Amino acid sequence: MINFDGLSAPLPQALASALRRLAQLAHTMSWDQWAAQRLTPTQRRILEFLGSRHENITLSAVARELGVTPATASDSVAALEAKGLVRKRRSHTDGRALALMLTTEGRRSVTELASLPDPLQAAFGGLTDDEQSMFYRSAMKMIRELQETGALPPSRMCMRCRYFDPFRNQHSPTPHHCHLIGAPLADRHLRMDCPEHEPADENTQATLWARFSAAAPSPAGPGAQPAAAMTSAAPSGATVATPTAAVGGSTAPRVATASEIRDVEPQSA
Repeated sequence: MINFDGLSAPLPQALASALRRLAQLAHTMSWDQWAAQRLTPTQRRILEFLGSRHENITLSAVARELGVTPATASDSVAALEAKGLVRKRRSHTDGRALALMLTTEGRRSVTELASLPDPLQAAFGGLTDDEQSMFYRSAMKMIRELQETGALPPSRMCMRCRYFDPFRNQHSPTPHHCHLIGAPLADRHLRMDCPEHEPADENTQATLWARFSAAAPSPAGPGAQPAAAMTSAAPSGATVATPTAAVGGSTAPRVATASEIRDVEPQSA
């Protein structure tokens, strides 16, 4: 009998090949979108980064976030300035530094970019809810490992946050807990870039990661607790992820404020 283990590539190699195919699709289709917007991939990422942050963002912060050289970031910002999408001003926290901010036209471009169809979302539609949740959890773990090796810049993800409590309720469909808003989380609610993120110290991050990576993934099916059923103890201004809403023919995550959560009557199990 033929043993396919001897004929097949190792699984990590096969996974890398599959991901490259998905990346090729995203890259090819995205280039067409970027060309229509007169933006390079780096310029688009800078606009999206500035649009997601409210604090002072310096050129060095942009380079660090995108994982590019300061020179590359500087050239891209200069191009965005010439297009009237970005402008510089003195930082509110350091008068010696220049902060970057979107112009009115820049904010409009960010909104337009967010409405463009994502070429990968249709592919995920072929997966079940549980498969999507497992894929998302696996991707988060891969990204975090790449961040640890320096291949990717650190992000404001849950697993690095002092408020994150992984698998606090081991057998619940929403096993994790956010202490900032006092709400349970499922794997599908985990954030790659949370605006309320507060980094934990290194030892705490290591402990959080060990607990998260060692435990079994949480269910993602119909039995999972919806965001509307989250506790009403969340402080004003805090946010949690809610079910997706239609954007530009596809779906995109929506963020609900804590006050919205309080206004929704909890659903019975």
